[in-house]
Amino acid sequence: MKHWLIVGGSLLIWAAMGLVRRYGVEPESIGLLCQAATPPWWCSLRLGLILAVHHQLIGYLAAALGGIALLAPGMLWGGLAMAVGAAGLAFYNVSWAAAGFILGLLAVWDVRPRHDATLSTAAAAPP
Repeated sequence: MKHWLIVGGSLLIWAAMGLVRRYGVEPESIGLLCQAATPPWWCSLRLGLILAVHHQLIGYLAAALGGIALLAPGMLWGGLAMAVGAAGLAFYNVSWAAAGFILGLLAVWDVRPRHDATLSTAAAAPP
């Protein structure tokens, strides 16, 4: 059940970041407003986001979190990799963000059987 919640949350983040991109970053009127002599307070946040997208920092962060998720499997790192990857996909950082999203998905959806101590002692005992 938790798997589906993480996937659903990542899809919600992707949709929200798509709306931010469409209505907060791309419109020319917003860009002109931020070039005014006294721009609104959020224009510096917008510029930081634009620079992060331009330098693909969101995608690199998603890939790094995906790598951490594979080395330290668990819902936390995998969920973070998927969330940041979804945001990167919404902002066109597709290559690295997709890699981070997939690595996070693999870590979250890890269905390998866990090593049980009772099984190892039973297997080690002579018949």
